[in-house]
Amino acid sequence: MFAKPYKLKSNNTLKNSGKKQLAQRIQYEFPAITEEKVKELIPNKSNVSYMEVVLHSGDIAGVYVVDGVPVMIDLGESLLPTVCALWKAPDLVPIICIHTPVLSKIQGGAPLYVPGVNTHGQFPQYRSGAVVAACTGDNAAACIVGRATISSAELLRDRMGVCLEILHVFGDQLCKEKKFMRIERPKLDPASYNVTELLTNEINKLNIQPVKEEWPSLVKAESSPINEPAVIADSGPETITNVAQDEENNDLDNTADSEYLSELSREDSIPSDMDGLLRWCLLSFLKLEAKHIELPLKTNLLYKNHLMPLCPSDRTLDVKKSSFKKMGKFLEAMQREGLIEVREIEKGVDALVSVATSHPLVTSHRAVRPRAAEAGGGERAAEDDYVPPTIRELYCITANVVDLFQPLKKGTPLSAGEVRATLTEYIKSHELVAPQARGSVVLDGLLAKVTGKRPEEVMKREEVTSCVLGRMTAATETRFADGTLRLSKVRLQPVSMQVVMRSGNKKVTLVSNLQDYGLDLSCLARQWQAGVGAACGVTRSAASKNDQLMIQGDQTHFVAKMLIEKYGLPKKFLEGADKALNKKK
Repeated sequence: MFAKPYKLKSNNTLKNSGKKQLAQRIQYEFPAITEEKVKELIPNKSNVSYMEVVLHSGDIAGVYVVDGVPVMIDLGESLLPTVCALWKAPDLVPIICIHTPVLSKIQGGAPLYVPGVNTHGQFPQYRSGAVVAACTGDNAAACIVGRATISSAELLRDRMGVCLEILHVFGDQLCKEKKFMRIERPKLDPASYNVTELLTNEINKLNIQPVKEEWPSLVKAESSPINEPAVIADSGPETITNVAQDEENNDLDNTADSEYLSELSREDSIPSDMDGLLRWCLLSFLKLEAKHIELPLKTNLLYKNHLMPLCPSDRTLDVKKSSFKKMGKFLEAMQREGLIEVREIEKGVDALVSVATSHPLVTSHRAVRPRAAEAGGGERAAEDDYVPPTIRELYCITANVVDLFQPLKKGTPLSAGEVRATLTEYIKSHELVAPQARGSVVLDGLLAKVTGKRPEEVMKREEVTSCVLGRMTAATETRFADGTLRLSKVRLQPVSMQVVMRSGNKKVTLVSNLQDYGLDLSCLARQWQAGVGAACGVTRSAASKNDQLMIQGDQTHFVAKMLIEKYGLPKKFLEGADKALNKKK
């Protein structure tokens, strides 16, 4: 509550009527306190003020200060005593005892777990949700005030989990307020227990039974001779073999039973609600993979690459369907439990910087890697070995030029090089090279018909080739890794790369028209995400009819290099290819 700095909103001094109302409210909400203790907390001639503060979370709380010492925290519906008030009136709330080293962990922001509570001796009784304080084993002065998440009976029974939600701890920002007097924790003797009762309980644990006296037997029992050799029956090899086989069969049966029971227990241990499933996947990640990852790890990669693969195959992990709605809020809740630490490494980019693999919740978690994740290793390897198709620009023969390419038929696809080779052979065979102009051609009747010029007219060879290609139908051939071909008798739209700004002043790169060239977007997303080290996924904008690839940051250089150099896509099929390739990484 006061672990982070707060802002002072107002500070008003209470009149005598206000002090009386405060004293009556304390006595009403804490019936265990006597009237003398209330007067000790709020003396008649004391200076009492009410501070209204705005917490780091945005909530507003009030603090009653008596003679420069905070005494009560006003939560609106109820009062919460400070550690200073419990030093004068320890009977306000139940006080439990914790192990001394735990105090420094709680001052650092960790919650109180059941193993940190000392349950020996007399233990107070309280309900879940009650205000409870805590002291250390070497000092009976209260140092922690919080709200119980479980009852005292559940604490003694379960011995695991969070037992106290920390609201105020000695040494937080409230105790460091400059307007207050210097607050020092007094040294009080540890809580004394009833020694007689403790000794009685310990003796009862010994379970001593009285000695039963019996008459000795009148008949003398025959005693076996000392050091007399005994005869051992010889067991044949068949008996030994049968016993070994029985033991082996029993071992197999026990193994099968244990595997069946473990499978049932694993299915039962997976929560059915989305909040529990998120927590279960995070605990499994901390137990199975956290020790082998490199930190810091961006939170979006944590969710997609680590939490989702650990989800069982029959479940779907979706943080939007949980009560957290966003991954950031879920990670904040897990950070409050002391499981992880999340920090902003860049503007608008959060990352996992620390993990608590030795946390009691992690050590007690039964993490089993789902079979879908193990079986998906082959699919993931197949995606990593994905070979994109090769793209080739072709031209189909039309009725206007079919006589030029005899004996080929109408509709036959040819590359630009094959068209040039056919034209060169036709010009040489018909002796159409212009003797006076170098690189020129004298048109005959067929070439004049194709180019739309007059016969015997002289044209540059490049112009003739351009006219012939213009009379043919542009097509695109896609050759896949398995050898299949796909011919599209249309000129495909070039691949476009667009860098746009999203919320939080973040840049993303949108790559469109990849599907027209037979590229698998899901495989490309996995390869590019690993190659660029940023989030990459398949999306679709409102104005687009096809899916797009969205990569975090300005990745136009990486995309152009992958499409042109690795996948062999011609530069003419990529908008802004030269500009992207010349851009610095």
